[in-house]
Amino acid sequence: MYDWNALWREREAYRTGYDIQRNDTNELADALRAKLIHPASTASQVAVYEDDDRYILVGCDNGPQLLEVMKHGLFDITLRFVSEDEGQGVALPYVEIHVDNLATEEQAVWRAETRIDDEGRVWVGKRTLDENVLPAMPFDDLSFTDNAEFREELARVWHEDLPQLRPLIEAWLHHGGEIGAVDEPAHYGDAERVQQMCDRYAEIVRREQAQLSRMFSDDELRLIAGVIAGIHFDSAASCRGVWLAVEARIIEDELDRQHQIDAEALLAKMMALGYAQEVALIEALSPLR
Repeated sequence: MYDWNALWREREAYRTGYDIQRNDTNELADALRAKLIHPASTASQVAVYEDDDRYILVGCDNGPQLLEVMKHGLFDITLRFVSEDEGQGVALPYVEIHVDNLATEEQAVWRAETRIDDEGRVWVGKRTLDENVLPAMPFDDLSFTDNAEFREELARVWHEDLPQLRPLIEAWLHHGGEIGAVDEPAHYGDAERVQQMCDRYAEIVRREQAQLSRMFSDDELRLIAGVIAGIHFDSAASCRGVWLAVEARIIEDELDRQHQIDAEALLAKMMALGYAQEVALIEALSPLR
């Protein structure tokens, strides 16, 4: 489900000491009153236990330590600008905010049409990008909807990440969805403006990569990297649908057996990725391309 070692490193500050021997990390089910779901196969890996509400990771960095991770805190929030019909019954283009939690097996989606009014303001649903008000979203049924960390992250996505999509939204709306069909080449202004766009792109990729590191194991990422190494992404559109290439290689070369992974689970995760996530995955696994 998760890259447990990455989660262990990511939350280093929340670990606590624990009085056990190194070779006992896989023998703590009774003491922790939890089920062992991922044994540590080497001294550098963590053993993972599970109960109804949390995961307990046991490792031996700087001595034996425990890390408790509440399941309701393992949510992911994905922001997408959708300009192609995906059969959702929402007028194009629209913004989508997708929330999912693999640990609790919950997910919910909010979608809102985007438009530009006569004053040049960009609207997302019933709010403009210049407003400092988070709209009501249908996330009340999530078990972690009242979790402070979730509400803070949702607000951050709305106030910080969404405004970064303004150039893309404006370009699509001004040119009727045919961005590449304008007669004159696009002019992005001075060097400072270009640098701002590059910085925003880098920040979007960085945030997406942080989420992806929790979704895919090291073995899964190595498999994807091997497939991507043989692909040339000549256009922005070619970054979409990487799972198709992975599926083809799994069928032809049985890469799932070589890397000892669940091919069906891997493909399901890849098919659920948004465009920004796929771009971030490509950037992470083929940095020189």
